Amino acid sequence: MYIRVIDDFGEFAAVRGDWDAVYAADPDAQFFLSWQWLFDWLTCHKTVWFVLAAKRDESDEAYAAFLPMRMRTQYDEKFGFFNQLHFAGDGFSDYTGILTRPEFEAEVVPALAEFVKRKFHWARFTMDNLLMSEPRRRLFLEPFDKVRFSQTDIDYRDSRHRVDNSLCLAIDLPEDWDSYLATLSANNRQKIRRLLRKVDAAEDCRITFATPATFERDLRMLLHFWRIKWESRKGQRTESILGRNFVMLMRCARQGRLMLPVFWHGDRPVAALALLVDPIKKSLLFFITGRDETYSEMPAGYLLQAFSIREAIAGGYSTYDFLKGDEPYKYLFAPKSRRLRALNVTTRSGRNLGGELDPRGLPAMIQAALDFERDGQEVEAERCYRQIVELAPKDGLALYRFGRFLAKRGDHAGARTWLTRSVEAAPLGENAWLWLARSLQAVGETNAALEACGELLKLQPHNEVATKLILELNAHRKPGIAALSVWPVKRPPREAMLDPNQVLQQLAAHRSSSSLGSKTKR
Repeated sequence: MYIRVIDDFGEFAAVRGDWDAVYAADPDAQFFLSWQWLFDWLTCHKTVWFVLAAKRDESDEAYAAFLPMRMRTQYDEKFGFFNQLHFAGDGFSDYTGILTRPEFEAEVVPALAEFVKRKFHWARFTMDNLLMSEPRRRLFLEPFDKVRFSQTDIDYRDSRHRVDNSLCLAIDLPEDWDSYLATLSANNRQKIRRLLRKVDAAEDCRITFATPATFERDLRMLLHFWRIKWESRKGQRTESILGRNFVMLMRCARQGRLMLPVFWHGDRPVAALALLVDPIKKSLLFFITGRDETYSEMPAGYLLQAFSIREAIAGGYSTYDFLKGDEPYKYLFAPKSRRLRALNVTTRSGRNLGGELDPRGLPAMIQAALDFERDGQEVEAERCYRQIVELAPKDGLALYRFGRFLAKRGDHAGARTWLTRSVEAAPLGENAWLWLARSLQAVGETNAALEACGELLKLQPHNEVATKLILELNAHRKPGIAALSVWPVKRPPREAMLDPNQVLQQLAAHRSSSSLGSKTKR
């Protein structure tokens, strides 16, 4: 089995033809595994992502399976940093999984799992919102043996609101509306008919569909109603949830993948549904709703669901999917239920496979170290920095941040080491030269500190902090004593060092017309 790692949007776009063909052939495929949805999500949601594309032989023309994934870097009090894998749609998609042509399933699914196990460094694989057939699930989990890994089910039950979000309800739609109504209770059937007749008669209420000219207006109205109902429960997450929904749903609208019916009473918008449209699998997916909670003349949300199911049947759709959650109102429409079988697979040691960290997590690691430093958690910050410089011993920014951290703590001897390595790796780092000069001054290497200031002034001739430091250093410099070597290894060739005193004279001549203290880059 040939498996290729795709981690570039251009390469991801190049396999769309194969992706769409596999999607159409796979009975387990669902909207959140469609190429367009994942491309839009990964474009909007900045993360470390990659796709495993598989085919039986490298010479084969087309790929037969795809496993879209993303990676996060987390911090553990016991072991420090570790990497965590997710399916790529995790964080916004109700369902996740794998795409494969059914005739290749038995061979390719365990091969993908083996590749994940052998080629990547991770301590946890969170298979959130996993929806796939039980045979495929067993094939994928088999390589994660019980000797090296533990498996723990993810519980989606919300006891406070009495909702089980592992249950996913959907209706298998018949060919005509009357056949569907026959599956409902007599009272429910009569209620739906009565309400829809009133809407169809267009007396004082109506239902419209958003158009290219109204999608943004109608979607903002929906999300406004959603905010009023849910903001108290979602708290600080509200804005990010609303932002993601708006961006993703507007993208779906532009691609013809969004149906947005709006219920009006007179000129008053009362409720709206956002339905994702899957023309390949002939499915409508109820994604989000918003309604005016002060309106009580008609059951607007219930009416919109019934109307949308009728439209789905008329449009030839085979499935109306309520997605996650077993809220009682969904059962009024006679759905069938499926259950998510999500789980965490973790290494029993708690450490990354192979004992290494994934270098793609470096930006997140640096940010975590900065957060610990900002919060005064110096032990955690130092631990983070040491793992960072071990992973990236030639990354100038990482070396600088660690050196600066040590300098702030007063460990100038240690800072001197890491800041020296930083300027070797990235000679254009102005702040690294400045902090190196300060640490050299603190350990008594005055001439070496002057040399570091000279390097900084070549990059920023009007740096006022450096000029003040030069004045301090000159006051304590002992004539005739050679500067100690700052660099234990050979540096790349650089221009001749400026004489700090000459620089001071030049600066004095230009003070009246030049601005001192320009901002540093790092």
